[in-house]
Amino acid sequence: MGEDIDENAAVDRPPKRIVARRPQRKPGQVRFRKLLDALDQLLATSNVQDIGLYQIAAKAKVPNASIYHFFPSTEAALLALAEVHHDALLELSKLPLDVPPARWQDLFRQKVTGAAEYHNSHPAALRLFLGANISVEVKSADISQYHRLVEARSQLLSHYFHVPIVPDWERRLSTYFAMIDGVFSLSYSETGYIRDDYIAEAHQAGIAYLRCYLPEILVPRDTVG
Repeated sequence: MGEDIDENAAVDRPPKRIVARRPQRKPGQVRFRKLLDALDQLLATSNVQDIGLYQIAAKAKVPNASIYHFFPSTEAALLALAEVHHDALLELSKLPLDVPPARWQDLFRQKVTGAAEYHNSHPAALRLFLGANISVEVKSADISQYHRLVEARSQLLSHYFHVPIVPDWERRLSTYFAMIDGVFSLSYSETGYIRDDYIAEAHQAGIAYLRCYLPEILVPRDTVG
């Protein structure tokens, strides 16, 4: 009780979406993250539909009233955890490569491999984003993530190469990310993780699609800072 809650956290959201109440004071932030860590651990071994707020509270060793203070529903907790993983994946997508790529295809290959490795090392992310029981709200958040990834990938691509104007490029790149997720989901449904051969298939499919809009060779920029 008495937590300093950001009252604007749910402003401008779709009317039916129930979101987490995000604390602004340090003690509340620590407990909030503790609950999300507990949910992350539960998702490593349990299906989404088998987890409720009481299980999260018990795993985090906090009173039930405390979790209701932050999360009005399990869905709100899942959305908050999805945001954590989305932010991490976005930062991973933004990272420059250790060695500038000679070809734009190499940039996409390294990034798709990095995304797969992140998912495989975070079982909760696998279940949240690739599982068969993805909720409508989490799926909607996942689609919104494409727009952020599009911006990050476009900037990184332009950082390394002179990129021609491609009509409707944002939609093309969003489709690319959806294709990658589709292959990842297929691998997860069959094997429980993203297998190396499926990573290669995802890359091959994605590059074949992008070749419809990008030339085979892009001129590298002379200076990469």
